[in-house]
Amino acid sequence: MVSATFMIIGFAASAQQTNRKQSPINRYELVSRHNVLLDKADVFAPLTVGNGDFAYTADVTGMQSFGDYYHQNGIPLETLSTWAWHSFPNSKGLKMEDATKVSDFHGRKISYASIEKSEAGEYFRKNPHPVALGQIGLRKKNGEEIQLKEIAHIQQKLDLWTGLMTSKYEVDGQPVLVETVSHPELSLVAFKIKSPLIKSGNLKPHFRFPYSYDLRIKNKPPFDWQSVKKHQTKVLNREAGKVLLERNIDDTRYYVDVQWEGNLRWENEAAHHYSVDGTGADSLLLVVRYTQNANEDKLPDYASTKESSARSWKEYWTKGGAIELAGSKDPRAFELERRIVLSQYLMKVHYAGSFPPQETGLAQISWYGKHNSEVYWLHSAQFYLWNRTDLLEKGFQWYNKILPVAVADAESKGFKGARWPKMAAPDGIESPGGINPFIIWNQPNPIYLSELVYRANPDSQTLSKYKDIVFETAEFLASYAFYDASTDRYILGPPIKSVNESTEENNTKNPSFELVQWYHGLSIAQTWRERLGMERDPHWDDILKKLSRITISDGKYVEIETDPDMYKREGGYPSAMIMALGYLPKTPMVDKKIMEATFDAIVKRNGPGTFSSWSMGKWALAAARLGKQATAVNIVCNELPAAKFHKSGYVQRPKEPLGCPAYLPVNSSFLAAVALMAAGWDDAPKINAPGFPQDGSWDVRVENLNKLP
Repeated sequence: MVSATFMIIGFAASAQQTNRKQSPINRYELVSRHNVLLDKADVFAPLTVGNGDFAYTADVTGMQSFGDYYHQNGIPLETLSTWAWHSFPNSKGLKMEDATKVSDFHGRKISYASIEKSEAGEYFRKNPHPVALGQIGLRKKNGEEIQLKEIAHIQQKLDLWTGLMTSKYEVDGQPVLVETVSHPELSLVAFKIKSPLIKSGNLKPHFRFPYSYDLRIKNKPPFDWQSVKKHQTKVLNREAGKVLLERNIDDTRYYVDVQWEGNLRWENEAAHHYSVDGTGADSLLLVVRYTQNANEDKLPDYASTKESSARSWKEYWTKGGAIELAGSKDPRAFELERRIVLSQYLMKVHYAGSFPPQETGLAQISWYGKHNSEVYWLHSAQFYLWNRTDLLEKGFQWYNKILPVAVADAESKGFKGARWPKMAAPDGIESPGGINPFIIWNQPNPIYLSELVYRANPDSQTLSKYKDIVFETAEFLASYAFYDASTDRYILGPPIKSVNESTEENNTKNPSFELVQWYHGLSIAQTWRERLGMERDPHWDDILKKLSRITISDGKYVEIETDPDMYKREGGYPSAMIMALGYLPKTPMVDKKIMEATFDAIVKRNGPGTFSSWSMGKWALAAARLGKQATAVNIVCNELPAAKFHKSGYVQRPKEPLGCPAYLPVNSSFLAAVALMAAGWDDAPKINAPGFPQDGSWDVRVENLNKLP
């Protein structure tokens, strides 16, 4: 394994050469010096290959041989897609209405699905959920599991430039080589396995399929291997070098197409357990594709899959943005650059799909596999910043798809426009919850994201594609803002839950960040009307003029108007209002000096521990816009245990480190913040990397990044 000392020396040497030539950033060198290298099993650093709509996560064998061990102790070994979903039978005929409760909205009665702890609430929160596509690992003869202690001399590498995982080790003193790669477009994983143990028949690829998950656990639920009779695995076609499986799980059906090269044998070891016997073969080339429909077309072989992966990853790394920190004097530069590169890799694997991701992407199940839309800007804005707006749009299309559902939901509650679901599967139907219906900071996000797409592609086609999203979202924002005649202003809530989710919804009014979101969203929507040759909407303008302003207490912004004494309490301060200048650009709603005083007061009370989870990005965005360059760097270089980027780039969720050991909003918000720090923003100082200290300690080379507003 390459030593850290050698890597850092090479890092500095590369910088000196680059600076002398003043040539473009060598993308291959930048990426490759952060290839993941493992010499032992690390349950928080499994390696994942995938394409945003499909991912396969492997242990040190290059496959999924130690599934139970990794699940119990770290990141599970999942095979997941964005398209395969399952629901348990609704045997009691439960209806969403059974989970609803009436809330008062300024004298109007609205039914929200807010009864979480009920049979219907539990059922519709858990269903639908992603299909567990199963595991492919290595086992010994007769299906005997390999023990981790039997693996020796591990040398595992993830080549980030090509997406190829190479795993070398010994089992029972015999060498094993496994190469693992995913197709860039298909739900397909391919393997090359070479070992004397394959030839002797003492090592076999092994397939096993669970029924589903034990969803008594919301985050990282275990597989249900026990319900053998609740699902079926049928061999539909079996011929030389090929087998087609049909998987039936209640009303869900999908197919597994397995093809191999050479004279190998497909074996059924037990119900839902299969293996490929390569006795007599020097090596084994295996390709596995998962599909929604039976398709007996010839699959891409291993070599072409490997070539397609390399071509796709090269395009990703060369066409997007880049930041190189080589030559920086600050000793944290190499680690920061590593975090940047690995996070970009994980974004393509987990977040670049056609359906907005769950918070743990395709690494594991969280929140029953549902998409939580309030953090979608944090998920996807980084694609725009890193000049990969096409990948933002790929998932963002879902909002156009579910627009009729969102409009119908708003209408059912007496609102105009589109009310977006807070927690949903691909059908766009909001899951019940005690928090879900009262969260509103998800609602303006589609306008902001549409504007980012327009900044990248400022043409009539973009306006036409997203105008319905922008205008229907704005109609809801305007409809939701309630005019209080007694104070001659528009207010938000009650009932409402702020970002911190801890306040009682019926006693909460005018959360600060959300007020600025409303102003920002309606302002952009008016600009879109003007771009399209339309008159400004007078009602929207009235809201912009009379919208409640953020409450100030002793020269600092409070989080919620109905909590004006927050600074008088003991303990940590809530901090969502920080996003009003950072996540959001400068608006007339925010005074920079007051926000700076707010920032300083919260950091002084809460300490550096507040700079973890997705708050790492939240705080760094704000620090950069406030001119606190050293603080911004300290935040993104945070070395506290709660902010640790493991060897393959995954970061645990501090609130639930074992429940969400692969918490990807950390990586995405981090990437957004670093890109802002390097590329700047519309009214940033006209200097290179305005979010980094200008004292000579940082040499920041920037290519092809987009600015935030």
